[in-house]
Amino acid sequence: MDKSDYFVIWDGMYPDFKSAIKDTSGEGFTGDIYRERSLSAALESLQLLETGESIPQFHKQRVTNLPPIIALLLKIHTKISILDFGGGLGIGYMSLVESLGSDVSRIEYTILELEEVCDHGESLLGKKVRYTSTFPKEQFDLVLAASSLQYVEDWRNALREMTFTGTQYILLSDVFAGRINPFVTLQNYYGSKIPQWFLNFEELVQELDQLGYELIMKSNCPGRRLDSIDILPMQNFPVDSQIRETLNLLFAKK
Repeated sequence: MDKSDYFVIWDGMYPDFKSAIKDTSGEGFTGDIYRERSLSAALESLQLLETGESIPQFHKQRVTNLPPIIALLLKIHTKISILDFGGGLGIGYMSLVESLGSDVSRIEYTILELEEVCDHGESLLGKKVRYTSTFPKEQFDLVLAASSLQYVEDWRNALREMTFTGTQYILLSDVFAGRINPFVTLQNYYGSKIPQWFLNFEELVQELDQLGYELIMKSNCPGRRLDSIDILPMQNFPVDSQIRETLNLLFAKK
């Protein structure tokens, strides 16, 4: 397939974020387009919850493993606490409301986000979810990072911060990692160019191993991106730098 035959989601290869900065543009995840799309998805999901209907799979595709894992933890613990790293306007929490019903009252849910996202989230969910723009110091039972680690320049430090919470489990969903040499690329997002990592799978697992966590579950993360399902449209990259699918990874404290 020729590059002109499909929309290029990711373009360019750089060794790190600093090298990519010169080619970034637009407001990205702080702009009006992202805000409006996120708010629309959150409002639609809340309305469907109120009427007992299902949240569209497209909205919750990056957190599909969260409800069954939390259901199992609630069989063991009276209450559990979750930190959602980059959790946006709370789709992760809404997926638990949809799946767990009244048992969601036994969950303390905290979302770590940008300040302006926190403001919007609080207006939507009120006291059901706690929002914070700084890494909490208290302990959590599970830390979730759903399609967010790739946007962190120092992803190793982000993982260290997660482990500092003393969490028993770390769930990384929609992870852009494979048996490739790591690189930074630019994601085309409605006129913006946003830097993001494509990580080496072994390096990621080794980093968490050194932090005291072992990989106990690995699965593919199917999802829709434009008209492409499951297979990432990376034909514009060298074959040895492509990954077919993103991953769901569950780590447990040793």
